Amino acid sequence: MDESNPTPPIGERVRAARRATGMNIGTLAGLIGKSKGWMSMVENGHIALDKRSDIAAIADVLQVSADTLLGEPADDIPARLPSVNLVALREVLHEYAVDDPPDVPVRPLEQTAADLARLDDQLRRTDYESMMRTLPRVLSELHAGAHLAEPHRSEALRQLITACGLAVIVMRHFGHSDLAWISGDRSRQAAAELGDPVWSAAAAYQRAHARSSANRSRALLATPRVADELEPHIGDDPFAHQVHGMLRLSAALANQVSGNHNEAQRQAAEAADLAARFEEPDDPQAWELFGVSNVGVWRTMLAVEAGDAGEAMRISDQVDTSALASKNRKAALAMDRFRALHQLGRDKLAGRELQKAEKLSPAQVRYSPMVREAVRDMAAVKDPVLRGVAWRMGVI
Repeated sequence: MDESNPTPPIGERVRAARRATGMNIGTLAGLIGKSKGWMSMVENGHIALDKRSDIAAIADVLQVSADTLLGEPADDIPARLPSVNLVALREVLHEYAVDDPPDVPVRPLEQTAADLARLDDQLRRTDYESMMRTLPRVLSELHAGAHLAEPHRSEALRQLITACGLAVIVMRHFGHSDLAWISGDRSRQAAAELGDPVWSAAAAYQRAHARSSANRSRALLATPRVADELEPHIGDDPFAHQVHGMLRLSAALANQVSGNHNEAQRQAAEAADLAARFEEPDDPQAWELFGVSNVGVWRTMLAVEAGDAGEAMRISDQVDTSALASKNRKAALAMDRFRALHQLGRDKLAGRELQKAEKLSPAQVRYSPMVREAVRDMAAVKDPVLRGVAWRMGVI
């Protein structure tokens, strides 16, 4: 491997994994329903392997994790890629548990709740450095708070689930899938202690997205069932409705990466119907920003995953980005527009979308295996905007 390009393309990792199993390229192609020529072009970097369903299928046949093919956690290239200091967060996640908390004082929970509100705002602004100065301490306190007397114990557990959800997102954005998974599982443990079906469903959502969906993890594949089981407990609670809606979107993704396109569309349509029922279609305080515009972001991604780039662009053109109260969600939409435009062969316009996404959320873009693979496929393009992003990603 060229030392100036430290992260090998996905195709190279597929070839290495295939050879390690002793499988020939024709057999692999046949088992995933592709031609030998297509598989050869993937391995040689002539076709971008940038669809989760294809990666998941190859990983299943080769009996490796999708993370192995994606190269996660992403390589650390300090000169180009944004980074954050994870020493304190790693210490909390590795050293403590809900049933083995740190011996630290717990401030009044009104104060930790205020910290969580600030952390959520910082996440929406992609101010990760500020988050890392506060999040580890809050997590420590809430681990300890889970052992307070009621009603403080239950409130601390709810806040711990929220804090773990924030950690999942940040760690995924920086390519640390190991820490994201610990955070998601810690959320599940806290929800089990709390015993509330709505919060258990919220924790299930967080855990489902702690790893790349290309892994087809049990947590992601369980989201259709979790959504169904939540319905009897929703009542008139807006929070419960928002959790239900995000689980329906997750169920759509689970079906898409499993190759069930029709069910993916049905689940996404149900989420869209749920979002349309709210008086305020895009409540900036909604859990995980569930609303009409965020559903549009998800449906754009699902169309890209289905290989329907034209539909992805049609859906994305209808999204009111001004209603997305988060740079992360705006960046996610621009990233999927980039992938759709690349699929359509409109690489100059694709580069502009990628530049837009990078300005909104640099880490989210530069650590994305899907985006990195598409950028590698476009490496020969001479457009200076695209080449600039490619350099900052460590692709060229």
